[in-house]
Amino acid sequence: MTYGLTRDNLMDRRQTDAREIAFRNAGRVDLLLTEETTENGVTEILSTRATIADATPVLRIDGAGEGGEDRPDWFSRDPVRFSAPDDIDDKLLRRLSATGDAGGPAQMRYRVRDTAYLVIGVPISTRDAIYVEAVPLTDIEDTLSSLALALLGAGAVTTAAGIGLGAWAARRVLSPLEHVSNAAEALASGDLATRLEVEGDRDLLPLADSFNDMATNLEERIERDARFASDVSHELRSPLMTIMASAEVLSSRAEDLDPRSQTALELLTSDLERFRQLVQDLLEISRYDTSAGQIETDYFGIVEFVQRVAEDNEHNNIPVEYQDGMEGTVVAADKRRLARVIANLLDNASFYGGGATSIELRQMDDVIEIAVEDQGPGVPPEERQLIFGRFARGSEGGRRGAGTGTGLGLALVAEHVRLHGGRVRVDDRPDGLSGARFVVELPMAVDHDDIPDDDDGFA
Repeated sequence: MTYGLTRDNLMDRRQTDAREIAFRNAGRVDLLLTEETTENGVTEILSTRATIADATPVLRIDGAGEGGEDRPDWFSRDPVRFSAPDDIDDKLLRRLSATGDAGGPAQMRYRVRDTAYLVIGVPISTRDAIYVEAVPLTDIEDTLSSLALALLGAGAVTTAAGIGLGAWAARRVLSPLEHVSNAAEALASGDLATRLEVEGDRDLLPLADSFNDMATNLEERIERDARFASDVSHELRSPLMTIMASAEVLSSRAEDLDPRSQTALELLTSDLERFRQLVQDLLEISRYDTSAGQIETDYFGIVEFVQRVAEDNEHNNIPVEYQDGMEGTVVAADKRRLARVIANLLDNASFYGGGATSIELRQMDDVIEIAVEDQGPGVPPEERQLIFGRFARGSEGGRRGAGTGTGLGLALVAEHVRLHGGRVRVDDRPDGLSGARFVVELPMAVDHDDIPDDDDGFA
């Protein structure tokens, strides 16, 4: 807008001034030009005209040529800069040469050899002449170019300053909300000690108080639930041991019982074992809820360890496959917890997947992958996160041995692996056959040079 207003103002002033001077010069030429005026006289008349902005005056005089035909003569004060009639636009010349209402003074703006001109023509009565002034507009164009560059620079600086100021103001305004978002994410990820601090911000103080009260109540509720589960598990442990001891006494004399009593004793023993496993899993889960889980790191060979765990859990018929060169691969991990992870995955395959078909070990950089494949129907994609929750068996749990598992096996796997800094996932089998592939990733691969000399736990 500034550029447009400035351009229009400069052009209007130039046109007004140029027209006034051109009309005044045309009137003066009309007085000085007579029938007796020679070419030298015409040249002198043009050379003495005072013009605006170094304009070039041009004069056309009609005369009689040989044979009586009309032959107009053209005179220009500076033919090099603006020659006549070559540099006069045909439309302007026709208007100036016309008679009656179609003719009269006229003006046009156009370029001559890359130079912009305002050309003003005025017909004069003496000797049927036409007076023209070609006013250059170079100075105005230079001024407008400088103005455009200045406005462009100022606009760029202003825009950059506006963006910077807006970004700073936005960060200033949204910074408290970012703290709220970060605190909410930390709380959602399990950091129950997270609290929101907004000192000096009275607008967010009610929100911070409500958030902190919510976090405190949530932490207390979860701690109460965790203590309740732990207390219940501990309280169940003693009578359970008594009942199991009594069942063992009865089992030792099972041959003295009638067949019906023996069947009942077998069912009782089976359910008591499942009950014992459930109580043990609940105690393990409660340790995580009360942040009592501790890693006791040992250094051991992963291949031999997995083979032994499979044998100890009566899965010695399952092949353990590993990459060449992994016989000496050593990991730093908690033996008890890692053994529980592998055992739970093997039991899960037995309960819900028709039994494990293989255990595969792979090493990728500093990550060890332990994969257990089964031959069941697999796990639908929408349930692959759900099954690692507590007491979750998925949609196939009821059909695939729902009475044999506790629903805590995979939850314990996820907790043990998370405590090691790894992760667990479930995929389809890569060979395209029916079944699931549970993969545990542990960032526990170490070099032999990192193993302490006094290590007694190396296998």
